[in-house]
Amino acid sequence: MRTNSQLSNKVVRGLSKILGQEFVTFWLEQAGSTHSSDRCLAEVVRIDRETADAVSLWLRPNALFKGFEAGQHVNLSITIDGVVHTRSYSFSSAPTESGLVRLTVKQTPTGLVSRYVVNQLEVGTVVELGDVFGDMTLAHTQPTLSQQRPSMLLLAAGSGITPMISLIEELEAKGWPADVTLMSWARNPDDVLFDATLKAKTNEHFNYVRLLESGANVAEGDLAGRPCAEQFAAVAGALDNTDVYACGPDGFMTALRGILGDTPKSFHAESFTPMALSIDENAEVKTFTVTLTKSNRIVEVSNNKPLLKALQEQGINPPHGCGMGICNTCSCEKLTGTTQNMQNKSVCGTNNTALRLCINAAQGPVSLDL
Repeated sequence: MRTNSQLSNKVVRGLSKILGQEFVTFWLEQAGSTHSSDRCLAEVVRIDRETADAVSLWLRPNALFKGFEAGQHVNLSITIDGVVHTRSYSFSSAPTESGLVRLTVKQTPTGLVSRYVVNQLEVGTVVELGDVFGDMTLAHTQPTLSQQRPSMLLLAAGSGITPMISLIEELEAKGWPADVTLMSWARNPDDVLFDATLKAKTNEHFNYVRLLESGANVAEGDLAGRPCAEQFAAVAGALDNTDVYACGPDGFMTALRGILGDTPKSFHAESFTPMALSIDENAEVKTFTVTLTKSNRIVEVSNNKPLLKALQEQGINPPHGCGMGICNTCSCEKLTGTTQNMQNKSVCGTNNTALRLCINAAQGPVSLDL
């Protein structure tokens, strides 16, 4: 039996063939419809205020949404003042029978999209969902979950809690097949996301601990301060049989790796801020040709700039999203040439490989499938 959504999408495809896809798409957008023949559009059906600077968006995607797994993230495209901006956000819910998905956005001082979403976005707005990606899922990290009860330690700072609550909801839906401890760091009690929800979930298989820079209520189980070995010893003890999951800013992730080292049984991480792009001020600045095979253009770029920035400076604007090597929106095929990752300094001379333009610079002549 066909659903109304499937019938509507069939009608949209038919009209697109007759009237032209751009014409049909334009009028659907004017009408605020999420029907599309080739784009995964979603309507904002509810907005929950989580903290003073964070909201959760409940979205109803159209039939082109292929679903997700708890722990993954997605590219969200939103139009602000006529310009489309794309950012990557983790799902903050497990998959639901209703088909609704939740994304939680925390405002950052310089974040154009996050400030708009937190302060101006309205219910009824139509946004676009792009690719879903990420390997911090139960299927990938716990392939034998149904056969043994693992010990899982979830570590989150700020909005890094979002993939963790997604995983927690999935584990709860499965009847808690693991012993789970969540350690959540925040600046103060008012800054903790999903605090009441997490407290309500606490049981013999789920332990929730807040760690606060200020305002810690030690009597109620809070710990004070930034990540340190003493906190892990107090909460989790030995970690040699524990699978650790972590998400937060790059500084937080670096601190965790320094504290934990190789002690945990496994370590799975997602960082939502970029590693700094490393530029060697003493290195000789060179220029190399970049051939764009699809557009039949040849340009010259510097070896000390990411390819995305270098191309944008010459009026070329490839698809891009986060701009920090996370979302893969700017990824294209490098046909030939040598490039260097400006975050970790690794050099790649392999042809016919995927290349993230936002964090890689040319180290010789390069040809791209653009």
